[in-house]
Amino acid sequence: MSIKIKAGMIAAVMCICMAGCGNKNDTSSADNDSRVAGGAVTKVTTQEEDTAAEESKAEDTDSKASDDDGEAQGPTGADSYEHSLTAAFADQLNTRNFSVTYAQNDIDSGEGMQLQYEETLEVNGTGGHQTIINADGSINEVYIVDGVCYSADENGELQITAMGNVMGDICSMVFGFSPAESEFKGAETYSDGTVQETFLDETNVTFVCTYADGKLTSCEGAGYLRDYKGFTEGGVDEIKLPEGN
Repeated sequence: MSIKIKAGMIAAVMCICMAGCGNKNDTSSADNDSRVAGGAVTKVTTQEEDTAAEESKAEDTDSKASDDDGEAQGPTGADSYEHSLTAAFADQLNTRNFSVTYAQNDIDSGEGMQLQYEETLEVNGTGGHQTIINADGSINEVYIVDGVCYSADENGELQITAMGNVMGDICSMVFGFSPAESEFKGAETYSDGTVQETFLDETNVTFVCTYADGKLTSCEGAGYLRDYKGFTEGGVDEIKLPEGN
């Protein structure tokens, strides 16, 4: 295959699939107010027993406070971006050796959730490889090598579609927005254990990242929903152009 240069498209952005993930203010969630009902049980004790019990309880409380020191995690989730699950996942992404698969859906078309495409993104250092399966079944492949973005045309020939710091903000490529550059609005933990962390980006668009068992399951904002299918840290070989290019 030969490489053709497409004029006028020198940009420091991803050549395909840089649309943000969606948000919906009425995102459904599990009831967080479930409580177990039960009657109080009383026990008659001596003053000495009461004193000993109070001292033991105080020691347990001090010990737990020491264990939790620095985590800043409460019953409703993290108190800041630095302590959030999103920040922890961003740290994994910034190691720059991973693969992630997600489906991007349009949830603001007025016709229900519509699949746009499913993407697998592989990253090794400054190199990247995207395999995009569109809703119509067609497939696009994109390679980012040495700061240049190549996309295969309908004949399978690679064209240069972008140049520069294409892989500069790896988190934006995965989340659909930049969490570190956005305002952390808070976190909420639900009775089923899921956690939702909310952000407001520089354009005042709200994004909601949902986690289950500490793993990112979806990101919603700007009318789109990214549904994450899998994430593997490490194991990605150096990204190279196909042979013959």
